[in-house]
Amino acid sequence: MEQPETVCTVPENLSRIARKREAFAEDPYFRDAWDDLTALRGRGEEARAPLFEVAPLVLRPDTIATRGGRRVLEAVRRAGFVPVASAVFRFDRRVTREIWRYQLNIATRERVDVMDMIMPVGRSLYVLLRGEGTPLAPACTRLSTLKGPSLPAERHEHHLRRIAGPAQASVLTYVHVADEPADIVRELGVLFDRAERLRLLTAASGTRDRSEPVHRALAEVEAETPAADLTPGPAFDRLERLIADRAGRGPVWPVDAPERSLARLSSLVSTIRAGRGRDWRAVLGLVDHLGLDWPHWDRVAVAAELSARHIDGPPVIPDIGTGTRPAGTREPPSPHQTEVRA
Repeated sequence: MEQPETVCTVPENLSRIARKREAFAEDPYFRDAWDDLTALRGRGEEARAPLFEVAPLVLRPDTIATRGGRRVLEAVRRAGFVPVASAVFRFDRRVTREIWRYQLNIATRERVDVMDMIMPVGRSLYVLLRGEGTPLAPACTRLSTLKGPSLPAERHEHHLRRIAGPAQASVLTYVHVADEPADIVRELGVLFDRAERLRLLTAASGTRDRSEPVHRALAEVEAETPAADLTPGPAFDRLERLIADRAGRGPVWPVDAPERSLARLSSLVSTIRAGRGRDWRAVLGLVDHLGLDWPHWDRVAVAAELSARHIDGPPVIPDIGTGTRPAGTREPPSPHQTEVRA
């Protein structure tokens, strides 16, 4: 009788990044999904073959809000990727940190706080896409290149992150794609329980086009999420109208402290819009103190635009575009930024 392995070894063809293979071998989420995969398909090379032919695409809540999901799905379809399975799920504080555990070391406190404003606010859609893997790159690596960089200045018209929404801020990355086959495995462990992992791993070898149920699921999560363009200018316009409306009512408090807060907020907004300030936390604090009904996505639009991006230094595990060849590649990919890939 074959004895189970007691040590998890990440095959080199799942990731060309040695540091990633070392970390994932001890990572409980990777090991959860790896055990599922080997229980389902065995430990041979053929068991891992579907990982090179599929690419998971996560439509985040910011894409749901901008109603960019259909445009993104159309773009990946034109690129040769066909949906074979999907799952609706919700990020929470823990899941957000675990998905990007090995990159958040270079995230500023502000960036993490804005991610916490974005990720748990509504449900996200995980779409498993089937594409043609090639000797040059697995399907997920090709799709990861198509998603575009985190830095808005480096996004082009064909990139999913430009297609998804009009607002182009660093923390508004709209979509998430696993870089390499090893990331597919680990992210299944982070996002889903065992029953759902097994369903998705089984679907990874399927070829049936599941576009119709994917679009139904997208419509369902869109119906739960208010639409927004996530652009800071209109968001500030709406806030200034709220301020003017409140000021026009005259004194309604027993003391004048709220009136002074209203004046402070108005002055702060004017200062920021003139390019002389970036204190979005103070704006949100005063809005809450005054009880102004400023929509959540307007708050996100302003915070995303004004928040600091990242700390100098490398992430624990680098992006595949920072000089390390992704699994299966023969030529190095075009360079990307070393920014948090949230």
